[in-house]
Amino acid sequence: MNYAALHRRAQVTLSRSAVAHNVAAIKNHAHAQQVMAVLKANAFSHGLPEMAMLSSQSGATRFGVAMLDEALALRDLGYQQPIDVLGLTDPQFVRLAAQRDITLAFSSLATIQQAAKVLADTSLHLKVSLPVDTGLNRIGFKERDQLVLAIQEVVDSKQLEFQSLWTHFATADTPNETYVDFQISEWQRLTQNLPAQPKEQHFANTGIATWYADKVDTNIIRLGVGLFGIDSSEPTMPMPFELEPVLELTAEVIFSKPIKAGEAVGYGADYRAKHDGWLLTIPVGHSDGYPFNADGMRVLIADGQVGHIAGGVAMDQTMIFVDKPVNVGVQVTLIGKVGIQSVSLSDLAQYSDASIVALMNNFAPRLQRIIVP
Repeated sequence: MNYAALHRRAQVTLSRSAVAHNVAAIKNHAHAQQVMAVLKANAFSHGLPEMAMLSSQSGATRFGVAMLDEALALRDLGYQQPIDVLGLTDPQFVRLAAQRDITLAFSSLATIQQAAKVLADTSLHLKVSLPVDTGLNRIGFKERDQLVLAIQEVVDSKQLEFQSLWTHFATADTPNETYVDFQISEWQRLTQNLPAQPKEQHFANTGIATWYADKVDTNIIRLGVGLFGIDSSEPTMPMPFELEPVLELTAEVIFSKPIKAGEAVGYGADYRAKHDGWLLTIPVGHSDGYPFNADGMRVLIADGQVGHIAGGVAMDQTMIFVDKPVNVGVQVTLIGKVGIQSVSLSDLAQYSDASIVALMNNFAPRLQRIIVP
């Protein structure tokens, strides 16, 4: 069951201005005409309804998702702009996609034929995208003869429309330019002199649009992690422009008490207070997406203190050690800024030895999403 805990003092805040900045910065840098906001996995766990609204208001003209259900959710929210499902969909569901004007990807001639068969006795038309596997080896056509047959099947069908060709790069956020060049050469080998051309092509994810925009057509950019202000290359590639983090994670103190030096805190009793101080409890835990192994991680208190996680993070609550008393109701920032101090998602990822992209995908639906300017 997905729900927001509206009666708990813990929330994710999403910055409207940060989304607008990130869209504009990457779009301008890549000289793109269109931005596809990639909102898969509940918009990288930031919240699908909220990020759909913020990205469309910030200039994104279309959406990309991983699965049909995410596309249907966007349609149910009232969005009419183009939606591309970038993963594969069972052909038995193509009628639903055609009815809702959703573009589906196909990676084999057989599934295209199945889709055409499902639609054969209808007046529906399905927009088809064909991914080309240039070296990621995930989905897509890897052999030119199969790609040619697939294109011919699409254009010969009365129910199918050849919407797009696209590919995805494996090293776009790394210094491995050689492999980027290899994938570009594979694209050229596979797609030259095809029997028909799609209405559009798209190549550039955040990495390509940021570091290799001069190498490919960036008319349409697929904006994933960059939309949220995340530098997925850190620290291997210098950013040519600044991104702004969209998300902050905060909670209010629900309990506060003095603690003596040597007292144990948390499961396992492994943590011991090094000196007298105060122990705060906040209603955020590892089931909310905060890493369970963050013992000792710094957090920011609204009164200006820097606290540290005391003991292992529990499922629904976390304890924090501070030097001075803090009242119930005072805000604690786990990710974000307080004055000139900050704790970034990158800081937390490094401290907990986690991938920053994996960590940004972990925020639970039960955390309230609040939009701020």
